[in-house]
Amino acid sequence: MDALYWASLVFGGAAVLASIIGGADGDADADFDADADADMDMGAAGGWVDLLSLRTVFLFAAFFGLCGVLLPLAGVSEVMRAVISTVTGLSIGMIGNFVIKRIGYEHVSSTLTASDLDGRTASVLIPFGADDKGKISLISKGQRIHLIARSYEGEQTDYAEGDEVVVVRVDGAVAEVVKAS
Repeated sequence: MDALYWASLVFGGAAVLASIIGGADGDADADFDADADADMDMGAAGGWVDLLSLRTVFLFAAFFGLCGVLLPLAGVSEVMRAVISTVTGLSIGMIGNFVIKRIGYEHVSSTLTASDLDGRTASVLIPFGADDKGKISLISKGQRIHLIARSYEGEQTDYAEGDEVVVVRVDGAVAEVVKAS
């Protein structure tokens, strides 16, 4: 049984340490985890933990092995050692995965909304006046966006190609803009 604890500690611990150290390269990991989580969704209510994710398995292995290796130092019997190691590994694996998913992925989105465009500076592509529409270009969330634009609430300004404007609000599919100061 000692070999199992040591193997779990080395295997799981190495994976957890590699995840922590290599955390700056999270894009590829995040994409993989999101795909795996979506494919393995077991229909748990409220988005509870995916028990088959790699993160859960690695956390389980690391802490199962760590408890199994350290508990004999406290004089714990073999049966209690197995029970405590299993419960600790499962608990930390599930809770750790749940926390990491909530913190890491809850606010990440590449979907653009109208509020993402408010206050953005844009460039006029197709000129327009106070009573007509034109076209602007701006960058938001790493994406270049072209929008139909018009003057904001009664502004009597003409906008020439290349003028810098600020998006005040988006009404439907039309951006309402003012000249940038």
